[in-house]
Amino acid sequence: QRRVRGPNMSRFHHTRQGAGSGHEDVIVNYKTWDGSNWTARIQNGRFLHTRQGAPSGHEDVILNYKTWDGSNWTLRLAGGNRFHHTREGAGSGHEDVIAN
Repeated sequence: QRRVRGPNMSRFHHTRQGAGSGHEDVIVNYKTWDGSNWTARIQNGRFLHTRQGAPSGHEDVILNYKTWDGSNWTLRLAGGNRFHHTREGAGSGHEDVIAN
């Protein structure tokens, strides 16, 4: 499991669970709901998604991802260096600085 923080909403801070330190990057690699591998970056307040191996991608306001336990979640930028998470099928979600 890894935790991703969005310190300034244009860079991600990646840290493995239990690790004392991590690294920053402009991308986050993730698995989307169908299990395929994607990369995202934040550009102009939106996610720019690119499927692994594809030459180009698309922009969106959401990022659909699988968590470490295999459940499906949707991530939105919430402002103030926070993410809004909603579990698939849930009527509401929560805000946090971590996506895991």
